[in-house]
Amino acid sequence: MSTRKFRTVSVVEAIAEQLSEDIFSGMFRPGETLIETQLAARFDVPRQTIRSAIVVLIHDGILRREPNKSVYIPQFSESDIHDLFAVRRLIELEAVRIVTTEKTLPKEAENAVRIMEVLCDEDSWDEVLKFDFEFHQTLIAASGSTRLQKFYRSISAEQRLALTYFRSSHEAPSEIARQHRVLLDAIRLGDPEAAVAAFRAHLDESEAFLNQAIQSHRERAGN
Repeated sequence: MSTRKFRTVSVVEAIAEQLSEDIFSGMFRPGETLIETQLAARFDVPRQTIRSAIVVLIHDGILRREPNKSVYIPQFSESDIHDLFAVRRLIELEAVRIVTTEKTLPKEAENAVRIMEVLCDEDSWDEVLKFDFEFHQTLIAASGSTRLQKFYRSISAEQRLALTYFRSSHEAPSEIARQHRVLLDAIRLGDPEAAVAAFRAHLDESEAFLNQAIQSHRERAGN
């Protein structure tokens, strides 16, 4: 008999998870408001359940609410991206230093890169993003620091949201795979300072990419 255990998911958690996937898929656009009555009708639940799910997503940073206003999907500015990547550097560079020093490169990181390497240009951005995040998350976990993992989880939803909304500007999966293979090899060589430098350059390029996408979106919206 199987002894596998399954986590019990509440209705609120299930709705919050579905809403987050809807947001990440592009069903809702930046700045768009969410109407509680419409969501309650869609999920066939009381409005209080929707409110509770919304609170979860506000805490994750993928919804926002201002006083006396409806809840809405945030629009990222350059300052938002700068702040997000400042936190990423604090967390990821320390994790990379630990993993490289202790030679604890996880096989999950290697597997994520291998999968990215076989993705085609026709594969969805969501699919590419899934393994991109898996690569970075497994490195944080391999550091062995529960606090680094906790801090990283606290910004992971915002990271995914930022990248999701700029899918039209993304690079080919083969190029993203190549970049992550370089990062993997840098850790494998065992030089902590070189590995940290490689990851710092990667994060700098990612931040610049998102800022450029924000500027392009703003220019298109102004036309």
